[in-house]
Amino acid sequence: MEKLSFVQQNRASEILGNLSVAWFSGGIITPLIIQSISLIEYFIFFVLSLLISGSLFIFSLEIIKKKSLKI
Repeated sequence: MEKLSFVQQNRASEILGNLSVAWFSGGIITPLIIQSISLIEYFIFFVLSLLISGSLFIFSLEIIKKKSLKI
């Protein structure tokens, strides 16, 4: 497998950042609008979405950090 160029890694980081925002909005903001879920379900959505969103965001930053250290 070939190593990715800086532009490709930048694009991958951008995509992961967008996925992080999507998980955040889908799991945290959307359940606030939906009135048919219980408080326990909302808490579960909140925690899982926060973990997934945070993980994707950190991974996105790691991609850029590794490449920028080599420059």
